[in-house]
Amino acid sequence: MDSIQIFNFYYFFYIVLGIFITWIIIKIVDQKSNELKRKFILSLIIINFLIHFLKIFVYPYTLVEQVWTKVTFENISASTILLFPFFYITNNKTIKDYMIIIGLFAGIIPFLYPADAISTVFNGTINIGTRPAFMLENIRFYVAHYFMFLVSFLLLRYRIHTVSFKRAHKISLIFVCILILVFINELLVTLLGGSPVEHFLDPSKRNPSFIFGVKDGFDGLGKLFGILVPKFMETNHPLYGFTYFIPVLWLIIPIFVYGNLIVILFYLIVDYKNISDYLHQIKKQANKTQT
Repeated sequence: MDSIQIFNFYYFFYIVLGIFITWIIIKIVDQKSNELKRKFILSLIIINFLIHFLKIFVYPYTLVEQVWTKVTFENISASTILLFPFFYITNNKTIKDYMIIIGLFAGIIPFLYPADAISTVFNGTINIGTRPAFMLENIRFYVAHYFMFLVSFLLLRYRIHTVSFKRAHKISLIFVCILILVFINELLVTLLGGSPVEHFLDPSKRNPSFIFGVKDGFDGLGKLFGILVPKFMETNHPLYGFTYFIPVLWLIIPIFVYGNLIVILFYLIVDYKNISDYLHQIKKQANKTQT
């Protein structure tokens, strides 16, 4: 069966296709008015929002008994899709900065490592075997993440929102808030019977966005995060015996270290001129003070 595997033909096929479609869209949308550009971006957001709910009619979502759980804020990607319409219309510039940053990374990373598309397990416990490369759910997976990327990319390209490095220190904090939202969502899903109680806190089950620890198969990520996580954050479940980390809290130090490095790199690339001018002004003021 033809399936997506790291660095095989289908892995690169989706990446090249995404680049090609982006090039075509740029060629077309570049010629349009600012109003049409804004409407086009909004349409991408709305379509992705609708796809998020329509996916419950697609295999393997049809295997999930409590399928409503799959359209909640169950992970970073789902939360991003659900919040994008509100982020887009807000006047809060920090949220707009976050929208662009999370959209770019939530869109690009799944293309580089399509964990869901290559996984033989769905929803943490359902074994569905090898997924065909052009399985409808795989296509939806790529489309959903591509739309997140495209929205953020076009916001930057057409300067519909101007990012500023002066808001950089707030981005990681917003990301932590989103993780808290994911945790609250998972807690409510469990309390409402959408997921077994024994799966709550278990890193090997649903474990959305690693809020309970690193899943099996992500050993490299576990080591990278582990060097920054205090030992007391790791504990054993008193009833079910599995090892887990204190939800969300265990991620805070890695987020503020690695996350801020990524955020700084982002601003250095897209806001280099303003950063350069700002540093020049500081240097100029320092020289005046010395004299």
